[in-house]
Amino acid sequence: MRVTLSQNPKETTNCPVYYHQTQTQYINQNPKTINQSSDYCTPETLPILTNWCYLIRNHISQGSLREALVVYNNIRRKGLDYVGVVPLILKACASLSFLGFGKALHAETIKTRVDCNVIVGTSLLGMYAKCGDIIDSRKVFDYLPERNVVTWNAMIGEYLRNKDTNSASILFEKMSIRNAVTWNEMIDGFAKGGDIGIARQLFNRVPHELRNVVTWTVMVDGYTSNGKMEAAREVFEEMPHRNFYAWSSMISGYCKKGDVNEAKAIFDRIPVRNLVNWNSLISGYAQNGFCIEAMEMFGQMQAEGFTPDEVTIVSVLSACSQLGLLDAGKEIHCMIHRKKIWVNVFVLSGLVDMYAKCGDLINARLVFERMTERNTTCWNAIISGFATHGQCKEALEFFDRMESSNKRPDDITFLSVLSACAHGGLVNKGIEIFSKMEKYGLEASVRHYGCLVDLLGRAGRLREAYDLVKRMPMKPNDTVWTAMLGACWIHQDKDMTEKIVKESAQNVNMVTATDSHYVLLSHIYAASDSWEKAERMRTVMDNKGIQKTPGSSLIMPGSTKNTFCVDAR
Repeated sequence: MRVTLSQNPKETTNCPVYYHQTQTQYINQNPKTINQSSDYCTPETLPILTNWCYLIRNHISQGSLREALVVYNNIRRKGLDYVGVVPLILKACASLSFLGFGKALHAETIKTRVDCNVIVGTSLLGMYAKCGDIIDSRKVFDYLPERNVVTWNAMIGEYLRNKDTNSASILFEKMSIRNAVTWNEMIDGFAKGGDIGIARQLFNRVPHELRNVVTWTVMVDGYTSNGKMEAAREVFEEMPHRNFYAWSSMISGYCKKGDVNEAKAIFDRIPVRNLVNWNSLISGYAQNGFCIEAMEMFGQMQAEGFTPDEVTIVSVLSACSQLGLLDAGKEIHCMIHRKKIWVNVFVLSGLVDMYAKCGDLINARLVFERMTERNTTCWNAIISGFATHGQCKEALEFFDRMESSNKRPDDITFLSVLSACAHGGLVNKGIEIFSKMEKYGLEASVRHYGCLVDLLGRAGRLREAYDLVKRMPMKPNDTVWTAMLGACWIHQDKDMTEKIVKESAQNVNMVTATDSHYVLLSHIYAASDSWEKAERMRTVMDNKGIQKTPGSSLIMPGSTKNTFCVDAR
């Protein structure tokens, strides 16, 4: 992309853009950076400029921000008046985080004396704030000779997005005129910051004539996002009118609390549903493991004439992944192309995850390799897929590729890779990878230690595994002790078993221990001919009503669901 305005931060960083004298020096010292041709349009050039402006607006509306900047440069090279599109270009700079470009554009606005225009000034302060420069954003605000309520709202909103509620409150109290947006920004900002009490106080202060449906919805959403469903329900029921977002906020809030029944009850009350409402319910079902219900709602949604979007697709792909419904997942993949659904990185990650979890690693890899942009979720999906299906070498290769791509692994990545090492018996590699967590600033959880204990235990290094359990910075949970017991069973180490039983009895109350503890102990004692102890474990299991869960397989040919169980004895 050819850019006339400099994008090199070194050319603009040292420019104090708020003082005219320094601005003039900057412009004079950088003649190549700023087009010096006429900035005034004529009746002859007006139609041309209108076409350019239309192109810029069209590119920005479609998300083609770089193309918008190219069109802008063409305007400048032709010497046309560009003032009308400055706010649009500043918006593009903000979205792309092109702070250097934005500063150079600020210099041009000072040269043409439009920097004091309230619309341009508001766009400038928004650009600086979104590029992470909240201090310069405030300088623009203070420099403006005229400010309207939109300017005040913009500055308050930027403070709130930067979690600076104190500065936002000071500005808010100084405002002579407030509109509904002002109040909504303040309520939303404090609610998102976790201070729901202040948010409610502000809500109570809103003048009656300014308390609109958005204000009520912001308050409801503030409660739901903080898990305060009783308070949210109280405000929701008091609403004089409800929009689709209020209904969806309540559905999502109940789903986050795991109360899908109440979420469905709210959904059933909606007088006229839209796609957002359907997505909230389907997503909530999938996230809570009610995947069959999610698929049923997906079918019902389409039967009522709604076309799924990318949000719907991500949720139903998750449901297919959890149910292992490869054929249904493939149908959804075909639907994406057939209905021309927007394919973003989340949809592609969902496809990789679905194929990987359903065991179709060939298609998982094909989708992954065709991606032009990959997020951490996508890398985790492909690594976990190979690890789960025993292809440890491939899982480690993808982990190496992830590191080489400068994509930062997270705690889920390390769980998957450690699991791959455990199943592949790669002890030294697993220890090496575990030590890398510190390099990425990640703190190992009990789950990571559990993976390492499992890795050492499977390899027969029970003493090292036991020593690791004793050195853990947190208290071992039942999963860690179960991993140790499992290793003792595999290697028939009765002495270590007795030691683990004593330790786990002290640290994990055997009254509340998981069923797997008793099942494993029963197997260990039986395999080592300690029949009396094995029988004692069986008696304890019978008294507690514990039964070994039978293995089962679920297949769904057509619309018929069949489950085949394996004898649990």
